[in-house]
Amino acid sequence: MLLRTILTTPAYLGMLVLIGGAVALLFYIAWRCLNGDTRTWALLPPFPFQVSKHNTWPFMLLMIGVTLLTALPSVFFEAAGMEGARAATWNVVLIPLALVVLSFFWWPLAWTPRWFRDWAARNRPGATPWTLEEIERVKAAPDSRRRNRALKDIARVAGEEHVEGMVPDGALDKVHHHAQSLDEKHGITEDMDAVQRAKVIKANRARWKEEKRQQKDARRQKP
Repeated sequence: MLLRTILTTPAYLGMLVLIGGAVALLFYIAWRCLNGDTRTWALLPPFPFQVSKHNTWPFMLLMIGVTLLTALPSVFFEAAGMEGARAATWNVVLIPLALVVLSFFWWPLAWTPRWFRDWAARNRPGATPWTLEEIERVKAAPDSRRRNRALKDIARVAGEEHVEGMVPDGALDKVHHHAQSLDEKHGITEDMDAVQRAKVIKANRARWKEEKRQQKDARRQKP
């Protein structure tokens, strides 16, 4: 009876599909980032005002997914007319929601994957998230899509010389060309570190946004 009510009520069915799809997408992205196959994201600069020295956005996505998953039972409780249980569900949602806020500023290393903890412990200018032992283990693994993802990531952050001949020709060309075009667009030079690059990009985006606003205002003022 309850299932029939949900399936025949567009509002309930739509909420289940929307929340369920969002949870699946967030969990998939977080898993792809945290399972160790792709580690480029770890080298990105932290959010503005972030206390943590390391990027935490995959953990934020994970906690947003947990928050939505915790809220999902409220759809069933509302369809069943169980108002007390529905209200209690939204009280429980506050727990993972607090972790979403925490992940924006800081995330405990004890709650991160082993590879991330090891990299954070040895993090220094020029350090990559891949150790030589891990690179050799990936190279020795059987051919698979997961191995190919890891090889491409190693080529990006550790250098193509580590997997020379193992990454198909042209597989990284688009990535390199895109990165070079962005650097040229923002006026970024090779001697800039990650923090300086982030500041330049932020300043340029703010300037371009202001220029677009001024252009809109100018068009509106034309007779």
